Amino acid sequence: MSQEIPVDVLILGGGIQGITLLRELTPEYSVILVDNDLRDAESLHFHGYFSSGWNAANPYAAEAYKKAAHRWQQEMENSGVARQVSGFHAALPQEMLDIVQPNWSVAGIAFEETKLPKPFSSSRLPEHRSFRFAGDLVFEDAEVYRSVATSVRQYIFRGQVASFSNDGLCIKEATLDLGLGGRSCRIKPELVISACGAGNTTVLEQLQLSAEQVQNAQLVRPLHMLLARGPSTPAVSAFLIDLVVMFHPLEGDEGLWILTLNPEHPEFRAGPIDMHIPPEIDRDLLRTSIERLSQAMSDENFTSWAEGCQWSVYVGWKTDAPGPEGGPLMQLSYPCPYHLNDFGLQNFLAVWPNHWGLAINAAEEAGEWVRTRLSSKHPQPSKVGGVSPIGDRDLLISNKWQRQELPWRSWSEFTQWVGYHP
Repeated sequence: MSQEIPVDVLILGGGIQGITLLRELTPEYSVILVDNDLRDAESLHFHGYFSSGWNAANPYAAEAYKKAAHRWQQEMENSGVARQVSGFHAALPQEMLDIVQPNWSVAGIAFEETKLPKPFSSSRLPEHRSFRFAGDLVFEDAEVYRSVATSVRQYIFRGQVASFSNDGLCIKEATLDLGLGGRSCRIKPELVISACGAGNTTVLEQLQLSAEQVQNAQLVRPLHMLLARGPSTPAVSAFLIDLVVMFHPLEGDEGLWILTLNPEHPEFRAGPIDMHIPPEIDRDLLRTSIERLSQAMSDENFTSWAEGCQWSVYVGWKTDAPGPEGGPLMQLSYPCPYHLNDFGLQNFLAVWPNHWGLAINAAEEAGEWVRTRLSSKHPQPSKVGGVSPIGDRDLLISNKWQRQELPWRSWSEFTQWVGYHP
């Protein structure tokens, strides 16, 4: 017979949202977090750039971003994680500025109107104005994730929910599959928080919510990261009309540019999705990304730099949640750029942060939700089903785009593969 363990809060999902929730709650409550493998977290799709809020179409969303950026900056300073301190540059068309610039003074966002740094050339881009945002962050997100997870590792257990027992209003029990020769245990939580990203819909299905509720709970879209690494990659990061360029230093004298193009009409899908099955590579999108970058550099600079790089592409899914009117939160036109939903259950909450960096805001709000409903009742378990918390091996975390299995090609091989003809 499986062991039965009472606990104040059961957190499902060990990505950045789950572990920030865990850190928010553990000083006051007994908490168990379960995840199959931290090294496979959806959070590791993240490219490492977080805005200070200048791109938000709503002043309250801008304030939320600014608050989160400041909190993560403090987090990195305290943990010693490297981050870019030179500021982030943006070439913004007037149409976009008319929407977002009024929010900068409201939210107190630091900015300076200035020229784009080399190797970018303003004269080759469509009409725009250029700014530098000192509060933006470009950082090694896997290091930050690992740092936070390490601080709360004693509450993290490897496993997954096999089933729930609930009466339609309240979750009574969760059966965990611990994956060790069929070992399982029964958790009797006072509250359950699902922070599984796209996996939240699987939890909703296990709770036997209606098909309509599950289908409308979240949105996902393909995320393409075009990768270029080489010894002469400029150490600058920028937003160029619709292309985001993020610099990351690598070992030796190499640098990496991660390029992501913001499509005018992103292809969202509603409902459940298997994150282990990547979307198809959109070569048209990759060709357009290369064209945008070549536009922003002189022909001579672009060609010599591109030929000196190795090229690859990472494709994954980006999870979002619908806002109050059904549109995706990524548009930042709603006051709250993250989503919390109890789906009519008394002791359940699902959390979608919309962006890696907003996990800290969503964790604070979820913490307040917990405090209004619960006083601590149970001691902290040291083991779950006889199993100890995660070990050092479980914290060998790296970004998906850093994985060795990614194929790298020379410039000539890559342009032939993607169908780009200068």
